[in-house]
Amino acid sequence: MQLLYVRYLAARPVDEIRCIAQTRRRHRCTSTLLSPGTPAGTWRLVPATATSGQLALPAEVMAIYDLSRLPYAEQLRWRAQRCPQHAAIPTAADLAVADWEPFDPLAHHEHIHNRLPTRTRRPGPTGWAHEAVGP
Repeated sequence: MQLLYVRYLAARPVDEIRCIAQTRRRHRCTSTLLSPGTPAGTWRLVPATATSGQLALPAEVMAIYDLSRLPYAEQLRWRAQRCPQHAAIPTAADLAVADWEPFDPLAHHEHIHNRLPTRTRRPGPTGWAHEAVGP
């Protein structure tokens, strides 16, 4: 995943990343970050380049979920790992730590996929629906 010009490894698939805010009943919010009515990122193939001080992987490309074209506020919402409802309530406490880990192409090489996903799950009004992802 790429947001705010940094690549991260998420703890789960994009469509399963949950909000970390605490609800009024003191439970973790069950909403996902990728929700209807919010701008979505795009899957892209990008070079599997390393950041400063890391060795680069030669001639490797990888699929990333790119959020860098979204508005800055939307990228901040993803980085804070909050659903749209809890992003609007800055006083709501976090019940968990954000699941982001800076991506290292050498340490996380098992997560590098050189093809775009053919299908992705998006929340729909009647549960999970499948939607094709184009290039």
